[in-house]
Amino acid sequence: MRKTRRTMDDELGEIYELNNSLLQLAENLQDEFNKREIKRDALSADLGLLCFFFAKASKTASAVVFLCQEGYAEDAFVLVRTIFEIVVKSFYIFKSDSIERARAFILYDHFEKRKQLRKIANWNKKEKIENKELEEELKKEEKICETMEKDYPNSIDKVKWPKKNLEELSKEIDLANEYYTFYWISSLYTHTSSRSSMSYVSEKDKILSFDIKSNEELSKDVLCYLCDLFKRMVREFDNRFNLGYQEKISEVEEKFGKFMQSVIKEKDT
Repeated sequence: MRKTRRTMDDELGEIYELNNSLLQLAENLQDEFNKREIKRDALSADLGLLCFFFAKASKTASAVVFLCQEGYAEDAFVLVRTIFEIVVKSFYIFKSDSIERARAFILYDHFEKRKQLRKIANWNKKEKIENKELEEELKKEEKICETMEKDYPNSIDKVKWPKKNLEELSKEIDLANEYYTFYWISSLYTHTSSRSSMSYVSEKDKILSFDIKSNEELSKDVLCYLCDLFKRMVREFDNRFNLGYQEKISEVEEKFGKFMQSVIKEKDT
């Protein structure tokens, strides 16, 4: 029988509270940032990109908490994977030459868009499908990429961002352990690997059964991973814009550290 929401909250209350504290801090940071009325052209490429990363991570974190509360931790797991990728990209960019790396990240999107549009155009041609709007869009991207190739004759490889896979990037920013543990496990759910089937299908006495109702399994693990990753983005955004929430963020980090110590002790006993 499925546990009631009240029981779930009692068992997972502390980690829910920690994540909700981070979400509240994210809202506070947003409000403080908006109060300053910072104009787009006043921001360097890296700080402008950080605004996007932080906003994306914050909204996704809210969705993760909501899904866990509703009993859909498996799907929330997939979204935490997205936050991991955001953290890796952000920390890699700010590790060195942040403005150049941010510009390269932004420019790279044009090459990716051109590649996809070319694929669609080739498919349309093969299937004899006429799409003038797509053809115009492709011409536009072709011109943009040609211009960039002329403007970056000796460094076009830098634009093809970043010429390293996620595993390599994770190692560079000291998140290799998270990559080999959390990211690997979450990828099983993202790509519907057979190894993730145990969360959906079970077998007893050779009788197969499955349950498509929501449940609380995995919620604790997912919320722990979320808190560990999202607090990094909250800290990064506050530090880069000097918004004044260092102390409150430290309080959440300290509480999370103690919580994880208790979780480890519980597993060891």
